[in-house]
Amino acid sequence: MNKILNTILTMMVLALGFSACTDEVGYEPVGPVEGEGVYFSPNAQTSYTLDGTSGSITLDVMRTYSEGATDASLSATFTPEEGQGLFNIPASISFADGSTTSSITISFDNLVQGTTYGLTLTFDEGTPYAQSSISLSFLYPEEISYDNYTWTVISEEAILTESIFHMIGMSNVQSTDITVEKANEAEVYRFRSPFNNAYFAGAFGGNVFEDDSNLPYIYIDGETYSNDNDNPVYYIAPTALGFSFTVEGNSVYIDSDDKTTKSFGSVYGNIEDVSITDYPLGSFDAATQTFNLGAVYFEYLGYGQVPAEGTTTLSLDPSLLEPDYDRDYTWVNIPEAAGLFTSELLGQSWVQAVEVAEEDPTFYRMPNLYSPAEKMHIYFHLDKETSVLEILDAQPTGMTTFGNPIYLESIPSLTSYDAETDLLSLGIRLYIADENGRKIANLIDATETFLWGKTSEFVEADITDYVGNWVVPVESSQNGATQILATITQEDAATLKVQGLSGVDPAEYDDTMYLDYDASNGQVSFSAQQVANYDPYMAFVAPYNTSTGNVYLGPDEYLVGGLTSNGILKFTDAPTNQGTWDSMVYLITPDGQQLGFLTGYWNYLEWEPYTETASTKSLMKFEAPKAFKPTLKQGFTPRRTYKTELNIKPQPVEKRAAVGSKSVVLNNNLPTFNLIRK
Repeated sequence: MNKILNTILTMMVLALGFSACTDEVGYEPVGPVEGEGVYFSPNAQTSYTLDGTSGSITLDVMRTYSEGATDASLSATFTPEEGQGLFNIPASISFADGSTTSSITISFDNLVQGTTYGLTLTFDEGTPYAQSSISLSFLYPEEISYDNYTWTVISEEAILTESIFHMIGMSNVQSTDITVEKANEAEVYRFRSPFNNAYFAGAFGGNVFEDDSNLPYIYIDGETYSNDNDNPVYYIAPTALGFSFTVEGNSVYIDSDDKTTKSFGSVYGNIEDVSITDYPLGSFDAATQTFNLGAVYFEYLGYGQVPAEGTTTLSLDPSLLEPDYDRDYTWVNIPEAAGLFTSELLGQSWVQAVEVAEEDPTFYRMPNLYSPAEKMHIYFHLDKETSVLEILDAQPTGMTTFGNPIYLESIPSLTSYDAETDLLSLGIRLYIADENGRKIANLIDATETFLWGKTSEFVEADITDYVGNWVVPVESSQNGATQILATITQEDAATLKVQGLSGVDPAEYDDTMYLDYDASNGQVSFSAQQVANYDPYMAFVAPYNTSTGNVYLGPDEYLVGGLTSNGILKFTDAPTNQGTWDSMVYLITPDGQQLGFLTGYWNYLEWEPYTETASTKSLMKFEAPKAFKPTLKQGFTPRRTYKTELNIKPQPVEKRAAVGSKSVVLNNNLPTFNLIRK
């Protein structure tokens, strides 16, 4: 090091000397370095934000000479002067023989929170060519009290999009109509926690709080970590959301009595040993009025603080966002519109559900038409009065070709509506796009057809046509197939009562269950329902899948029944069902979680009118179990097998058209989890 500095000095003197001779400018040289020439590292950190009142820091120091072991004296000044008694600073620093580097450790204790301490260190044997004196600042910030701010409402329609429960399958869940306030005194925002009873009812089918009217605020803090006022970064302090959350087996446990667990916040600043590069804080996009909240975590009991998947955003003005039909419209299923969809593209047919937007009675969608993934719905406008049918362009289908996402657009010349037959002809073109959303290749054209409201072989029937005795085929995994007798009577104008369907002797157990009758189409429907207890157990009758052993106890999956032209009472899956159900089963449970057969038998879904010649097999009565045995599970098996990888060879296109916006994913249906409120 001393050789380098001496060389530099010589070159400077020579250069300046030549200049003086030429331009007659006088020069007085600085002179040699005094003593050891000790200085601080040019990369030394000078500002410290502390996380406590005590601690220490270490600074690297250097000298210009390496010969001999030596001690270099160090002096310190303090601002305020009271800091002199709080910092422990050595009077000198030692260098080993042959070494030009060393370090100094400064410890401190009993710093006053909220006070900035200034400290200037100076080596007596310094050098004018490097940093022989350094000024440091130390701050242990006061805890921010957001209660001291005054607030102004800046949005009453904000949208939070989050995936904090991604560990149990919930991703890109949106909470709407959120009120956001801004502090008048600082770059801080707040909104009430959206994790309320409505949120949990939609996600899990049940309330959590006794009263969720006073949920905590979530604060978006643009002050704590911001050095640039024009481009602040936003931090979320640990927040106690008012509940704890854990998963055990197939059950979600939510405890609203836990008011202390800091279950939500920014990863950086709250979780130890994380990098702000890997877990960035938030930012704000003025063009879309959207906060990207950066990396946030949610604390699962038993798992710890788990970073959320994807991007968590808070959008203040939905009108500035890309169109999102899931978010911007309220969708309602139209059971009477479900019909037979025949796909030229896939070479198959299925019963397809239809939903309508409450805000626009001509705007419809077919949910999950081509793919079950991420709710890929296909949207269209239909005005039956004018017979005008229009398919929206640039729609993601959820299908792929050689791994590339497939979009569809309309072919108007092949798209039409026949009011006489209620037939929709949907002319579509499939294509792929680049990362900027521009079409790069056509794939295939197809005409898909849909029969509005025509799904089954049922004939129109009056409620009284169902009254009578019916022979029902039943089966047991142990005892094989047989038949039982079920009796249907009319309860009222819209309800039928069914008895005997369990096969248990009526003298031993009353197994009455009910069917709903729809006078508009003459059909009946069956859904899971609680029946009379079989002491000491609760009892239910529910849709059942004989292949998987799954039952469904919720309200969303149901069977549609009707009379066929040959007099059979037949049940089929409702068009909106996600699951496949081929029977009904009576079950018992001691606690609402463990499920078992009542008799071990299940009944099938085609019932024959009872006559003396209706069957060559004798009608059976069964015994109920002497002991409970858990044998069933909740869940469902998907109805359709989707073919989502088409492997169609692309055809390049010369003209490229912009692709419209993609739908935001909503995935908060969790049929395999049970909500347990502690």
